[in-house]
Amino acid sequence: MEEREIDLLDMVADILSHWRGLLVAVMIGAFLMGGLSYVKSYRNVKNTQLVEETGLEEETVENQLEQLEEDLDESQRAAVLTIIDDEREFVWKDKYSREATSMQIDPLNVAQRQLVYQIKTVDDNQHQRLGAVYGDILNNVGLYNWVEEKTGIPAADVGTLVLISATSSTPFVNGELTGVFGTDSLKITVIQSDDESCKKLTDEVKSYVEQQRESLIPKVGEHELILLSESAGTVVDTGLMDRQVSYGNVVNSLRSTIASAKVGFSEDQQKYYDLLTREEIDKEEVDQKDITENQPEIAVPSVSKKYTLLGAFLFVFVYAGILFVVYLFNSKLRVSDELQNLYHIPQIGVVVKDSKKKHVDKWIDDLRNYGKRKFTAEQSMELAFVAVKIAAIKNKLNDICLMGCNLGAGADTVCANLKSALEKEGINVTVLDNVLYNAESMEKVDGMTGIVLVEKAGSTLYSEIASELALLKRQGIEVLGGIIVE
Repeated sequence: MEEREIDLLDMVADILSHWRGLLVAVMIGAFLMGGLSYVKSYRNVKNTQLVEETGLEEETVENQLEQLEEDLDESQRAAVLTIIDDEREFVWKDKYSREATSMQIDPLNVAQRQLVYQIKTVDDNQHQRLGAVYGDILNNVGLYNWVEEKTGIPAADVGTLVLISATSSTPFVNGELTGVFGTDSLKITVIQSDDESCKKLTDEVKSYVEQQRESLIPKVGEHELILLSESAGTVVDTGLMDRQVSYGNVVNSLRSTIASAKVGFSEDQQKYYDLLTREEIDKEEVDQKDITENQPEIAVPSVSKKYTLLGAFLFVFVYAGILFVVYLFNSKLRVSDELQNLYHIPQIGVVVKDSKKKHVDKWIDDLRNYGKRKFTAEQSMELAFVAVKIAAIKNKLNDICLMGCNLGAGADTVCANLKSALEKEGINVTVLDNVLYNAESMEKVDGMTGIVLVEKAGSTLYSEIASELALLKRQGIEVLGGIIVE
């Protein structure tokens, strides 16, 4: 016997044929997980109500704070207040070190671009220090908001990514105005994590500078803004490195200080700390909610849609997995099997039964037989009869035997019909059932000259067919072929 190959289409159809069980699994999973979510919701509501009923009233909290402030000395109170301040600082600096754009740049691989502008006045009598003016204009929220709008970089981070420096000079020699135009210079340094982002940010800065030049002309007079140099490259930024390291050290130091200080709190200090932080948490919650004069909604237990869907999916997946394993380790003959491939004997017929399937079952049956021609029970029976007749005539046999295991499971009717039809054609037919387990039937095999195996799908084991073929080979009996009965 050769190894069986898994027919994926047949496997899918076999799993889908249990659609009623799959549907039941969906409902059971949805019901159980939905019920579980309801129980959890019910417990949460009860716990919330219990907390609200047993919670401290504001007056009680204030009274306890007053009492604790009297019981604790100044150093103990200061220690608690210092830790609360340290926790605020820790939250802010930890968030900045994790989220700020400049804190995420690799200081050993910084993409940098530098712009150098020359500012030239075209009026000899103009004494404005335009370098300082441009420095003040660019080092403010106007540029930051512009960059955020154009690139999406938070305005709060732009000041650490775009650095402005300006120098100013006036065309005076020995206290008198010369004929040389006044010149100022403006240097802009842009840093980013990669060159593409750096170029994009630089382009937006250049656009903003030009926009400001046009808006300044009516106010300070005509002047030129000449881009003398634009350079780009990758550098090591030790200043950025020091800042990142410094923030990291501060955050770690605060974390260690807070943890150590809390361990040393006395019972009264811990209670004082809990009451103070409780007030802060309450204030934050009030700030984040819309305060209305309406009565608060009463919380009621609910069923989670997420849990319900998860339960339905989980149970149907498990049930489908069980069906897959059963299919994979199935040891009984299937209608879709090919006897030629498994046992190297001709498959001379597949006798099907009249299908009364409708709707879903019919669609699944069509899927199972996709690409195959379908026959009625009568047609398949007639084809099997003709095939057996041709095999007998070809081998010049007037006597043949129809043999199988457990014919009573549904193959006996097929054998009876074949026997009746073949005997009308002058071919004697003997039907032997359970040859492997019936001594009388096994004894009769020795007198046979040609055998046709008739096996019931879903009843006959693969090993039984192999044993039958081994028996016939030992007896030297010709196997004309095999018929599978659905």
